[in-house]
Amino acid sequence: MTADSSGAPSPGAGDARPTDAPSADPWRRFMCVAYEGVILFAVVFFFAYGFSALTRFTGQPGALRYAFQVFMFAVLGLYFVWFWSHGRRTLPMKTMGVTLVDGDGRPAGTRRSFVRYLVASAGWAIPLALASHVHGAALLLVVIPFAWTLFDRRRRALYDIASGTRLVADER
Repeated sequence: MTADSSGAPSPGAGDARPTDAPSADPWRRFMCVAYEGVILFAVVFFFAYGFSALTRFTGQPGALRYAFQVFMFAVLGLYFVWFWSHGRRTLPMKTMGVTLVDGDGRPAGTRRSFVRYLVASAGWAIPLALASHVHGAALLLVVIPFAWTLFDRRRRALYDIASGTRLVADER
């Protein structure tokens, strides 16, 4: 990037746009999900323990169980939205060399990250609910949002399409 006479940056030859970056391949995405599961185990354990210690929640049905579920949904939402927004990345994303960007190649903002979290959560919650209440085979539906990356030319999952985002591979 170069500067004009006012000292403000102006576009230059070194202005590499992430929109030119290749999309993250399905294998890289899968490895991020697997590694994220390891990290999230610690996050969920810490916050679930804190909730149960403060409220003496032991898992029984009732209002406290719903409060626990809402609390954990909010904790995970804060985790993902904070890391996905404004160019930040989770540790697995950094390790696998993946960045979340909007359709123009700019860092995904808070709103897009929040929509992505909600739609991705629905991609897990709906099949889990169907498997619990209808038939266990409905659990296989969790792969549909991920499998879509095999058919989309920009390698976007269904929640990426819904939120206007995509994962790009970092240049190494």
